[in-house]
Amino acid sequence: MIEVNRRHALSLAAGGMLALAGCSELPSSDDEESDGGIEADDELPSYASILPTGDHSPYVYGAIDFETMATIIDEEDAAAGDEPDDPLIGNPIVVAVLNSSGFSHLANSPGATAYSDNDETPTDEGTLVYANGAFAVVGEYDYDGLYTDLEQAGYDLESESDSSALFSDAETDEIVGITDGVYAFSYPNPNDDEYDALEGVDRIVETATGDREPKHETDDDFEWLLRTGESGGITLGVYTDDEALPAETIDGEQPAEDEESLEFEFGAFEDASAVHQHLAVESDGAHASTLVTYAGEDSLDSEGLESALGTDADSTETTTDDTAVRVDGEYTGELTD
Repeated sequence: MIEVNRRHALSLAAGGMLALAGCSELPSSDDEESDGGIEADDELPSYASILPTGDHSPYVYGAIDFETMATIIDEEDAAAGDEPDDPLIGNPIVVAVLNSSGFSHLANSPGATAYSDNDETPTDEGTLVYANGAFAVVGEYDYDGLYTDLEQAGYDLESESDSSALFSDAETDEIVGITDGVYAFSYPNPNDDEYDALEGVDRIVETATGDREPKHETDDDFEWLLRTGESGGITLGVYTDDEALPAETIDGEQPAEDEESLEFEFGAFEDASAVHQHLAVESDGAHASTLVTYAGEDSLDSEGLESALGTDADSTETTTDDTAVRVDGEYTGELTD
């Protein structure tokens, strides 16, 4: 299971992310309401084009747009409060912390100046994406400027093409991949000896430049999940080609009450083959939704989902359709205790 330290990540990211993104104010998101149906959308989320094919099982992705990140991060309050016990809203909060932790690495990396000096993304746009161990900031960049500045910052060139390049930093072991629309980065995972940061970043860069097919173009079920789950704000996806997510994903140990580390809570998704969660932060609360799919109707557990998700919500709505269940929840007030 992925584990992050909330206080450390948010305290670093609060200043670093806002400075790099050029945000001087904390914007508020527009209200968003679910139509309550389980129907695929005509459009894919913007980050779908960089989610690479691969043999990961389960396949884990997460995304948060810069507007939402700026809304939920407040340096003064970053060390206060506990995360909600409700997985409907708690799991997306962990995505926000995970991605904030990733951005804090970028904000404090040797390439931070190269990134900020060549970032041409409008301040109200940009999305930070997590895909199976690697991060990518989707935006607009001066590619030539990035290339030159990373070299001057001491990064070593690993490989390049006409429209992309991969760099490494010998001191931090950071891997950076660049195109004119993606700044990808990753580090070795101390909890996973098999993870290769260079391959993780390379997969994203190849997908962004069209040299590798995005996963949704090779897997109809994955495409349906992306089209049907809500996007924008914060999203989290866990997907497997097997009939059910592996037991270690469902039964991951949770940190003790006196520990500050966080982990996803997937216990409600036993026997599920895919999960897509979404959280939209609003001016007076939040809207959250979880879409869960099963290999067959015999595995579907709408009652279990209803009892486990939305426990902290003011109202919930559950929709069942063949082998899929969607739970929507409306929240008011603070997102944390």
